[in-house]
Amino acid sequence: MLALIAENGGLDATVHVGGMVDFLHGGIRLGSHDLFVTEACEYVESFLTLHPTVVLINNIDNDHLDYFKTMDNIVNAFRKFVARMPADGLFVGCTDDSHVRQLLGEFGGRKTTYGLDLTNSPDYYPADVHYDELGCASFDLMHRGERLGRVTLHVPGQHNMLDAIAASAVALEHGTDIQTVITALARFRSVQRRFEYYGERNGVRVFHDYAHHPAEIRAAMDCALRTPHKKLFVVFQCNSFTRARTLFTENVDCFRGADKVLVPDIYPGREKDDGSVHARDMVAGINAQTNNAEYIPTFEQINDYLLHNAAAGDIVLTLGSGDVYKQTKLFLQ
Repeated sequence: MLALIAENGGLDATVHVGGMVDFLHGGIRLGSHDLFVTEACEYVESFLTLHPTVVLINNIDNDHLDYFKTMDNIVNAFRKFVARMPADGLFVGCTDDSHVRQLLGEFGGRKTTYGLDLTNSPDYYPADVHYDELGCASFDLMHRGERLGRVTLHVPGQHNMLDAIAASAVALEHGTDIQTVITALARFRSVQRRFEYYGERNGVRVFHDYAHHPAEIRAAMDCALRTPHKKLFVVFQCNSFTRARTLFTENVDCFRGADKVLVPDIYPGREKDDGSVHARDMVAGINAQTNNAEYIPTFEQINDYLLHNAAAGDIVLTLGSGDVYKQTKLFLQ
């Protein structure tokens, strides 16, 4: 979103993001301007090789625990990242996240905030929010009580509204005209593998999302539940035994509202199965919450189940960062 705002404002920025974006024709673009917009990754603290002048932190989640081991270590990595800014750097943080609030409170430099929860007094926030029939938000963008303009998005879900406010905050703090921001956000379309529409079979619409962490799963579920449907079938392929084990409690509580959750075997990724957790355990955990999950080991069996149980008007949402996206495409063939 921020890269598109820059483009809309006439800045030929260099851009590096972790997904395939239509207007970039990929995930990387080399520009002629000295502005560099990158999606930094905290895994193995790789973002500490960067020298940012602006740091935007949406949230700090308990991910990559195979490396970090504890939440305190994750927060400290982000603390070190913020500290890499120069004295005149800008820290833009989401006040909805308690860990980000902690870092904002510690930071003595220039900063601005955004969020949805007004009890945390964010600088930028939405008002008069409406969602269309596809779950896309329109809202008044507010800054410390002042209405800046009306934003209309064409990507679904509350998380995309929050992202739009974040990108707006960065742009506006650097003097970008509000109309440039509004026009760019109206142009924005989803990144590939983020609630991406894959197609339809027998009247069943199929979506896929790369979500493999509870916060991402909840965001994808929010999109699906806001999309008109009769029944919602979710296929969740957990990526890695570490995530299945360390995020177990959070993962199994993400599927409220689904009519059926189908869970295949865990995708091992870079790990070996040590026998400490199984997809059956996840099914039992989900069923303890919502009683709507079933263990089906292979995608061949899952595809057969969907062909016999999903009907016209239903939605299939597949989730995961493993090979589930390939299997999703096979279902459509």
